[in-house]
Amino acid sequence: MQPLSTQIVGSYVKPQWLVRHGHEHHHDGSWWRPEPGVLADAMDDAVLLAIAEQERAGLDVVTDGEIRRQHYDRHFVTGIGGISLETIRDKEFTSELKSKTARTDLGDLWQNFRLSPTITGPLEWVSSPAIDELRFLKKYARRRVKAPIVGPMTLYDRLADDHYERPEDGIMALAGVLNRELKELEAEGTDLLMVADPALHFKLSRSREIGKAVIERLLEGVMTPVVLHVCYGYAKYSTSKTINPSYPEVLRLLSETPIQAMSIEYEQPGHTPDLLKEAGDKHVHLGLIGMGTHEIETPEHIAERLRAALKVVPPERLHPSTDCGMWFLPRAVARGKIEALVKGTNIVRRELGLDIPEYAIR
Repeated sequence: MQPLSTQIVGSYVKPQWLVRHGHEHHHDGSWWRPEPGVLADAMDDAVLLAIAEQERAGLDVVTDGEIRRQHYDRHFVTGIGGISLETIRDKEFTSELKSKTARTDLGDLWQNFRLSPTITGPLEWVSSPAIDELRFLKKYARRRVKAPIVGPMTLYDRLADDHYERPEDGIMALAGVLNRELKELEAEGTDLLMVADPALHFKLSRSREIGKAVIERLLEGVMTPVVLHVCYGYAKYSTSKTINPSYPEVLRLLSETPIQAMSIEYEQPGHTPDLLKEAGDKHVHLGLIGMGTHEIETPEHIAERLRAALKVVPPERLHPSTDCGMWFLPRAVARGKIEALVKGTNIVRRELGLDIPEYAIR
């Protein structure tokens, strides 16, 4: 990957004409606005829009925006044997992360969030819900592409477990299943694979015990570069984020695993370059675009943050990105933010004498 390559984490705007925001945890069909007979076409159009806006902004790597996914985690459950979507449990989500404040105006959203499919038997890979998404992306994208999936520790937390005696066993089983998912995507062909596993941060005590082993199993035999994304959670569901003292430990853990790159939430919590010393010799996808406000960052602000980060991580291993997924932002805001990301990166590219792709010059 070229120095200072730009990209979003995974998800892009899910337009109001496609989904009902606030219904993302409703599984009664109310999330999607179009009638069933035209839903597939509407999804295709929204993916084409996401690709076009990323490419028009000048990003170097694009995704399909995760447009077809109601959730980035539960989306993969349909391709895993041993999980029942009919057996639903009310499972309370717990987190050790104390640095964000949950909103109090979310109504029944959290009640629906707790309703979890159930592991009822041995977990096994059956099919990939992401293969067709990747094929569609590759058909229309003119840039390099990235295929994102959920991580095993996060997915396990979104499931009730009636089968495995220990959470560790269920998580390791999911790591094996998702390893097959990565290999299927690799066989289809993609420039980057990405795994989103924020539970590495949410439950650090568990990560200390099994995190490295889980990641090693997840990446076993995978040759395509893998980026592992760890965030503080969606800004949509929190009123504030402050630096969590445990975040550097998460990066240290990742630096000792086989991943090629880590994707870091950096802008909204207000991290400083000292954090990046924990990344070791890994590539760093640096979140320079915050999701907690509709204010669009200036290119100058991005360039300033990037210059400071470059004092720790060299340009060949540093890649400007977003803090987290963008699915809940208004289109104009998201578009402005990724355009600013490219413009700010171009300022620094010029200062370093780096080539700027023609498509990124605005």
